[in-house]
Amino acid sequence: MVGGGGILLAILLSGWAAARVTRPVEVLAAAARDVAGGNWNTQVEVNSADELGELAESFNRMTRELLRQRDQLLQTERVAAWRELARRLAHELKNPLFPLQLTVENLIRARQQSREQFDEIFLESSSTLLAEIANLKAIISRFSDFSRMPHPQLQRVQLNEIVQGVGRLFQAQLQASNPPAIKCEFELDEHLEPIAADAELLHRAISNLLLNAMDAMPQGGTVRLRTWQTDNSVYLEVSDTGTGLTSEECERLFTPYFTSKQHGTGLGLAIVQSIVSDHDGKISVQSSPGRGTTFRIELSKNPEKLKLAAGQRNRANA
Repeated sequence: MVGGGGILLAILLSGWAAARVTRPVEVLAAAARDVAGGNWNTQVEVNSADELGELAESFNRMTRELLRQRDQLLQTERVAAWRELARRLAHELKNPLFPLQLTVENLIRARQQSREQFDEIFLESSSTLLAEIANLKAIISRFSDFSRMPHPQLQRVQLNEIVQGVGRLFQAQLQASNPPAIKCEFELDEHLEPIAADAELLHRAISNLLLNAMDAMPQGGTVRLRTWQTDNSVYLEVSDTGTGLTSEECERLFTPYFTSKQHGTGLGLAIVQSIVSDHDGKISVQSSPGRGTTFRIELSKNPEKLKLAAGQRNRANA
C-alpha cells in the first residue's frame, strides 16, 4: 500500500515537473510564431528566476530590440523619402523656372535697349511665360493628385470590363503610326468572377500601366493584357515587349518620385501601387533588359466585401 502510494506520488511529481517545463516552452513557441507572423509587440510573462525565466526575458529583450530597429528603419526611410521628394521637386520646378527667368531678363533688356521692338518681343515672351506657367501648374497638379488619393468606394465590378474600357480609351493612340504603332492583345478569362473594388481607381491604375508599357516601346511593339482567376483571387497581367528594366530599377520602381524615364515625375507606378494596396491587393514586376516587362496585379475575391458592396449598391438604387 505504501509502495503504491509512493509510485503514485512519484508519477504526480514527474507530471508536475514536466508540465512546469513544457508549458513555458509551449508559450515561447506560440510567441515565436506570433513574431514570425509580424506581431513584434509580443511579450511573454516571466514567472521564474531559473533558466526558463531567463529564456523568457531574453525573448522579450529580442522583441523590444526588433521594435526599436523597425522604428529606426522607418524613420530612416521617412527621412530618405523626404529628401528624395525635395530633390525631385527641385528638379521638376527648375526646368520651367529657368526659361521663366531668361524670358523676364530678355524683357528687361528689350525695354531698355530696343523700345521700338519691345511690343514684338513682349508678345513672344508672353507666350513663353504662359507656356512655362502651364508646365508649373501641371507639375503641381501631378504631385497634388498623388497626395490626395481617395479611399476606394467598393462596388461589384467586372475586371474584364474595366480592362476593355481602358483598351478602347487608348485604341487610337496605340494604332498611331507616329510614333510607331503598338499592337494591343487581350487574353481575358470569360468566366472571371466579379470582385468588390472601385472601378474608377482600377481604371486609373490600369491606364497608368498601359501608358508605362507604351513609353517602354518607342519603336513600337506589343502590349498584352491578360486576366485569370484562382479559387480566392483574380489576376491581371500587363506585359510589353519594350526595353526592359534592370533588377535595381525593379526594386525601386514603386518608390514615389523614382523614374527611369528622361521626362517624368516618378509618380505613375507609385499611384498604381497605392491603388492596389488600398484594395488589399498585391502588385509585382518581372523584367530584364531587352526582354520587356510584366506587371501582375492580384486582387482578392473576398465574398464578404462583395456581398457588402452589392448591398450598398441596392440601397443606393432604392
